[in-house]
Amino acid sequence: MEPINISLKIADRDYPLRIKPIDEQKIKNAAAHINQQLKELMNKYDGKDMQDYMAMYLLIQMSDNHATIPEVIDVDFIDSLSKINANLDKLLG
Repeated sequence: MEPINISLKIADRDYPLRIKPIDEQKIKNAAAHINQQLKELMNKYDGKDMQDYMAMYLLIQMSDNHATIPEVIDVDFIDSLSKINANLDKLLG
């Protein structure tokens, strides 16, 4: 599949991208989500410029992502330990 060229507007700036066609809608949806979140932040908080709002958006996203990542890691880690424990029980039992 040949990459395609698209242009996205995020925070009133155009960004040309070369992407796989299969990713086009996902990337456009992400850009629309970012723009919507920025508009909400602009209505909610006073900022000096768009960079302030972008920084707020990134901080919120990173905080949200870091809050969920350890839960996933813990579940996977505990599952792996349980499997190892079961295998050890079989070998020793």
